[in-house]
Amino acid sequence: RLYMARLREERDVATLFLLDMSASTDEPLAPRPGADANGPARRVIDVTKETLVIMASVLDDIGDAYAVYGFSGHGRANVEFYRTKSFSERLGAEVKSRFGGIEPKRSTRMGAALRHAATKMARVSAKARHLILLSDGFPQDYDYGDDRTSNVYGLRDTTVALQELEAQGVHTFCITVD
Repeated sequence: RLYMARLREERDVATLFLLDMSASTDEPLAPRPGADANGPARRVIDVTKETLVIMASVLDDIGDAYAVYGFSGHGRANVEFYRTKSFSERLGAEVKSRFGGIEPKRSTRMGAALRHAATKMARVSAKARHLILLSDGFPQDYDYGDDRTSNVYGLRDTTVALQELEAQGVHTFCITVD
C-alpha cells in the first residue's frame, strides 16, 4: 500500500546579484596554493566577475529570472548603480560586454545600493526572490564618520536596508571575497 505521485512544479525564482565595485576590489588576492607565483595577481573584482559569469550562464540555461547590478559611490549625493543585466534582458553579446567592463570605481555605499536594488526586486513577481550581495568587506564612504576608517553609520544603514528587503519578502545573502 504504497502511494506515489509525481507532481511537476515550475520554478518561479528571481535573483538579483549586487556587486560591490568599490576601489578596494582592485586589491590582489593571495595566490592559491600551487598557483604560478610569477603570473598576474588575481584581484577581488576578477574573482567576482568570474563567479557572476558562471552563475549567469547556469541561470540562463535553467530559465530562472536574474539580474546583475554593480554599485559604488562617493558620498550620499553620488551613489552609482550600474546595470550589467536587467531581469528583462537575455545573456547576449551586449550583456557579456558589460560583464567585461566591470571595474573598480570609488567607495562602498552599500545601504543606498541595497535600497535601489529593492526597487528593482519590487517589480518582479516571483514566488522566491533572492538578493545576493558580492562584496569584499564593510560599507565605507568618506562621509560615514569623522575619519575615513569609521564604518559605524555604514554598518547601521546597511543593516536597516537588509531588514527592509526582508520585510518585502526578499531573501538576502552576502558572499565575501577576500
